[in-house]
Amino acid sequence: MHPTEQEIWNLLRLLSKIDDGEAAAFANAAADNLRSLVGTGIFGSLTGPSQALMEVIANDPAIKESDREVAKVLLAACDPVHGYANLSKQQISIRTSFSVTKVRTALRRLVEAGYFIAIPPTKKEQDDGDSAIKHRPKFEVVKAAN
Repeated sequence: MHPTEQEIWNLLRLLSKIDDGEAAAFANAAADNLRSLVGTGIFGSLTGPSQALMEVIANDPAIKESDREVAKVLLAACDPVHGYANLSKQQISIRTSFSVTKVRTALRRLVEAGYFIAIPPTKKEQDDGDSAIKHRPKFEVVKAAN
């Protein structure tokens, strides 16, 4: 992930905590603008296999728009070394502005459709306090679609 993009996600997390009337309205508007900026692909988040998989997902009529947004966030956050996105539902919620319930539903549909594999945390990760399920993209879906 591009360093500036990481800073934007950190800022989004902070903006989501503002809940004081007019300041909250300003924070929401700023957060929407930042999400739109990142969504343009200006940071080059989706390239190569990630972009190809996103195109397959985008062309699947059975996949809802919210599922596509969650898939885009997962693919942008995919660690090229480990091959998976290690984001909690709350982190995805901040990045998409969807509720955690909507994120959970989208993740379930993306896994059921075969675009991602859900990987439960290892015993060591659980012992370290990391209970987030990782999501590994199934890039072989791209080959099957072509």
